[in-house]
Amino acid sequence: MRVIGYARISRAMDDSTSLAKQRQIIERAAESRGWALVGIAEDEDVSATKSRLNRPGLTEARDAIASGKADAVLCWRLDRVARSVVDMGQLLDEGIEIVSATEPLDTTSPMGRAMVQIIQVFAELESSTTGERARATKAYLRSMRRWGGGPRPYGYRPEPSPDGVGKVLRVDEDEAAVIRRIFSDLLEGVPANRLARTLNAEGVPTATGREWKPASVLNIARALHVSGYLTERVAEGSRSRRPVVDESGSPVIAWTPLVDAATADAVRALVTSEALDEARSAATKAGLEGPRSLLYGLAFCPCGEALIRRVRKGTAYYGCRGIGEGSHVLVDAEKVDAEAVTQFLASFSGVEVVERVVEVSVSEALAEIETALAAASAETTSTATADLPTLFERIAALSAEKDRLTASEDRVTTRRTHTAYGEAWEGWTVEERREHMAALGVRVDVLPARRRGAWDPERVRVEADADYLTGQTD
Repeated sequence: MRVIGYARISRAMDDSTSLAKQRQIIERAAESRGWALVGIAEDEDVSATKSRLNRPGLTEARDAIASGKADAVLCWRLDRVARSVVDMGQLLDEGIEIVSATEPLDTTSPMGRAMVQIIQVFAELESSTTGERARATKAYLRSMRRWGGGPRPYGYRPEPSPDGVGKVLRVDEDEAAVIRRIFSDLLEGVPANRLARTLNAEGVPTATGREWKPASVLNIARALHVSGYLTERVAEGSRSRRPVVDESGSPVIAWTPLVDAATADAVRALVTSEALDEARSAATKAGLEGPRSLLYGLAFCPCGEALIRRVRKGTAYYGCRGIGEGSHVLVDAEKVDAEAVTQFLASFSGVEVVERVVEVSVSEALAEIETALAAASAETTSTATADLPTLFERIAALSAEKDRLTASEDRVTTRRTHTAYGEAWEGWTVEERREHMAALGVRVDVLPARRRGAWDPERVRVEADADYLTGQTD
């Protein structure tokens, strides 16, 4: 008989259940019985209870049976293949024969199939009771104010309890200092992304040894463990946690708090999803309604990123999104604007302003067509049958016009103003100036400073569309 071996392990806990040990047992069993072993499929770090039959190794074994490559599956023990009566029944219904190398179980006979199904009932019962025992253990540890296990909370180190029951959390002073710094900076308005960049630049690791991200900072700010609270899951399978409460309904404080209650509550109020969404909305609205800088969308860093105008301590500057990650620009915005204007007017001061005029707006025409289509479609329910062909012709014509407009562009002409840029410049708003510069294809490249703190006008280089003057005289 040709068999394919199958080995699975949830976690490598001891050598007796290792994949290497299972392979060895499967190979010996096949050899002793005179069977041809066509291969061994494996699933490592895979739970049969959680993944059910959706396992790469098991799929490989099932495919080998279905394709005729093998006649049966040979495993170390039956529970390596399935831990559910339903799952085992599905495999048997597929015609898959399963043989255990260490148990007197062989589904190639009717008695063997019956024994397998009976044993699976108890295997499923064991799996369920194991979960119940784990939940009961965690509940008992919480009642004793012990740490329930899982990922180590940042700021603490788990240690054996002095009374020998479970583990307790002791303060890690270095990490506790980082937590207090995060809470203090957030209260002062320091953005989470800047905090993350600073911590990474200083080489401060997270609890898992990885780099900080804005989400990591916000997770610390929202965490309940920094207040010393003993926590539990909100519901089975949920990632959200809540404080364990005592008989009076007060949160149980099992560990030394890392942040005082007032500070923790104030920061948590700032970083709730609702507060962050409200802050983002306010910032977006202010950005849309407020005046934009002259070189918004026109100034660029040598790295290719567009420069963004920010204000720090009352001074406006252009900065690159990549600040702190290499040779990027951070420069006084007023000086850059002034130099850009000087260079722009040096080239265009005597050039006549030619304005673009939209004679036909596609978007406006499309809106009219769609309104007419909606009205015509509504008429189909109240129009007499004899008049429907005419109505359908109108709808077809409107649809064809809509398709034509969708594929077309605005019809634009130019209008001469007989006024040069040098004359009109002072009378324009910042928005109007930027719009004219953008229409001319202006791009402003700002180079890094040769010497820190020193202003050099040569750092600003203004380029415009070389074909503009030629096009203007056509």
